[in-house]
Amino acid sequence: MAALKGGYRVIAYLEGTLVSRGTEAVVAVGGGSLGLTLQLSARAAEQLPPVGDPVRLWTHLVTRDDGWFLYGFLSTDERTMFRLLISVSGIGPKLALGLLSGASPGELAGYLSRGDELSLAKLPGIGRKSAARLVVELGQRIPAEWVMSVSSLSVPGSTGVADPELEKGVAVLTAMGLTISQAEKAMLAAKAADDHLKGDLQQWVRAALRCL
Repeated sequence: MAALKGGYRVIAYLEGTLVSRGTEAVVAVGGGSLGLTLQLSARAAEQLPPVGDPVRLWTHLVTRDDGWFLYGFLSTDERTMFRLLISVSGIGPKLALGLLSGASPGELAGYLSRGDELSLAKLPGIGRKSAARLVVELGQRIPAEWVMSVSSLSVPGSTGVADPELEKGVAVLTAMGLTISQAEKAMLAAKAADDHLKGDLQQWVRAALRCL
């Protein structure tokens, strides 16, 4: 497998009418004069609109000796995670889509950031060795701002923490799968090790993940 030279900017996205749904979807573009087949994760396929409705899909084009293959994503986050996954040796597009079928980009970011090999190994097509390799190669490459974006997810319950910044950090960690107790303990442990972290929430969360 080889990506086209010049990066991923060959086809950034496409808009058209959905002709068929599923993990191998077809979208008519150019007023219906051209139909393109795209490979999607099962999660993305389930979220497609009804046949006949307009759709926009972010894309990633891969060329091989046996043809060109277009992969579609409903969000740029999903595409970003896909590209990170296929950058790891032994992880091809099919396996990357399998991972994205079993977990959202935010969930995968959480697993990778905190080195959760067990959760990764439960996803389709991934064993313990592959999970360990993903953590080693991608654990430190998850963009800090992307990890922080999961704080917008709702978090049940209340931590009872008076510090607003600590509350935000706990919200991020619980959105990534930790319990409120685990998240608060990790945040406080990181702060105890380096009190200067309080001035940078992104670094504080990263340090908390390392404390787990």
